[in-house]
Amino acid sequence: MGDASQTLLEIANHLARQHPELRAHLSEIFASGFAEWAARDFSVPCPRFVKESVLKRLNLDGATWVETGTFLGDTTQLLAEISNRVITIEPEPTLYQKARIRFADEPKVVVVNDISENALPSVLRDVGGNVCFWLDGHYSGGITFRGPNDTPLVQELNEIERHIQRFAATAIAIDDIRVCGKRHEYGAYPSLDYLVDWAKSNGLDWHIEYDIFIARSR
Repeated sequence: MGDASQTLLEIANHLARQHPELRAHLSEIFASGFAEWAARDFSVPCPRFVKESVLKRLNLDGATWVETGTFLGDTTQLLAEISNRVITIEPEPTLYQKARIRFADEPKVVVVNDISENALPSVLRDVGGNVCFWLDGHYSGGITFRGPNDTPLVQELNEIERHIQRFAATAIAIDDIRVCGKRHEYGAYPSLDYLVDWAKSNGLDWHIEYDIFIARSR
């Protein structure tokens, strides 16, 4: 166990002894992957709850969220809780069917069964106002879908650019930035320079939080 995680464990034990009412909450925090993250000196990738906190802060008032890569639908569920509408795109048939069943009674959520390169043109024609994006629709092995582009970020950003001037405001979050510009086992991500130049050319401010590239309206 690293120094950081050992220190956190000692603090947690002290708090639990002094404040027994906090024990359940402390157990939940450590079960979330926080201790393992601390053992890695808070390096990327970060636990799910960290990414969720970033998306919550990124949310725009009354926004429609467009998500590429539904997977199990957990992020979709979070986005539905904080926004007016979610359009999530999942090309893998089994994952799509599971998401369709999961959100059958959730009127805020629309699940689209296609690759993002095909789906985004029609999806974006029908959205306006404040629009947020969670771009995480890459192939990553296992059951995830492998389409013509393992990592379709360039195609997704090109399509967003065609519509961005119609939006009142936008916020775009791109996951797994640690692999930007690198060739990895599931295909190549565009370089960080490419993403920065794209954001600037579209009049967006940009920054990186943990493993997420964020571009948003000024």
